[in-house]
Amino acid sequence: MSQIRILQSNCIGCGTCVQLCPFEALRLLEGQANVDQDRCVVCGSCVPVCPADAIVDDSLPDNFMPRDSMVDWSIPDESGVKSNEASFSGICVYAEHADGALVPSVPEVIGAARQLAEGTGLPVSAVLLGSEIGHLTGELLELGVDEVWLVDSPNLQPYAEDAEARCMSELLAELKPAIVLGSGTRRGRSIFPRVAARLDTGLCADCISLSLDKETGHLVVTRPAYGGSIVAKIVIPHQRPQMATIKEHVFRSAAKVSTPSGIVRDMSSQIRVSKTVLEILEIVRGRADPANLLQADTIVAVGRGIKKAENLPLIYEFADAIGASVGATRAAVDLGWIHPSHQIGQTGSIVKPRVYFACGISGALQHTVGMDEAETIIAVNSDPNAPIFDLATYGIVGDLLEVIPAFIETLKVEKQQAMI
Repeated sequence: MSQIRILQSNCIGCGTCVQLCPFEALRLLEGQANVDQDRCVVCGSCVPVCPADAIVDDSLPDNFMPRDSMVDWSIPDESGVKSNEASFSGICVYAEHADGALVPSVPEVIGAARQLAEGTGLPVSAVLLGSEIGHLTGELLELGVDEVWLVDSPNLQPYAEDAEARCMSELLAELKPAIVLGSGTRRGRSIFPRVAARLDTGLCADCISLSLDKETGHLVVTRPAYGGSIVAKIVIPHQRPQMATIKEHVFRSAAKVSTPSGIVRDMSSQIRVSKTVLEILEIVRGRADPANLLQADTIVAVGRGIKKAENLPLIYEFADAIGASVGATRAAVDLGWIHPSHQIGQTGSIVKPRVYFACGISGALQHTVGMDEAETIIAVNSDPNAPIFDLATYGIVGDLLEVIPAFIETLKVEKQQAMI
């Protein structure tokens, strides 16, 4: 049976593997790394990060020892012939909208595009597709785009994603942006693969970082891979446009410009818009995401430290008492204790609440990258050496099953006193 082993003679006790383990299966005991085999899933993410070559994955061949957790994946040019890259220029963003308004992630995508273009002179454009959506052009110009590419057609009704993808493909083929960015929303994940396939180009989803290669000018995207156990750098060197969707709440929203100088380029009469093959019988408004993490002002998040799913009602009681949403680590989700919509981290939601309670969370990198920009972090953990305390504004060393009930009782007493 394959397993992760620690070569104690090599281990220097640096703790790097402990912080990077996405399953919280490693910890330092008496200055040496140790593996909890019950928690370890042999993902191998700890092997390449050890500076002392002290970690061995028995499932890998002896000659396999990568030294860098950043993997550079380049999509090969199978034809051996490069496309005419010189005819493509600029950065384009997909301006997603719903119910007559831009979705909240659009300013983030524009912010990412403007940051990418800073100092390069590259123009930033926005693709706006839909029916009776001309009123949104002003808002896009205020966010600092140089051009709005507008296609307004009655055939582009909500949920007509097949027609919208065909329209967007023709528009991009006509105007030839070098880079196309969108948000990793449900709609973005539906539209972008269709467009990339029609344009025979590459697409990278759920990116957490963007940059331009100084030598080639290629877009370099960074995203979690292998379930978040590594971070990959991906380049699309030969196809154009280079397409990517970005994770929500990762990039700063574009600041509004005081005097918009961009223009609207109405392409409605130049781009053919076909009818959708879909027939929308009824639109049923469902309930909001049960976790409601992206808009939450306060979050109470749980990790493996809650010990079992039966202890979750206590967390929900505390969250209800302070008006918070409930989040979780990947470990808690993988154990089936809580729905995946509550997951926070590289492979979950990226959140920026005002207050973040980390209950029974050790502080593995896979989780903390999703919450480390919270204004105030309050950590409760029985392990005084847990990495989460390095991030915490306030830390409480103790059993959360004792600390949380004390919080709840204090809130009840204060509420009673306030009523007197």
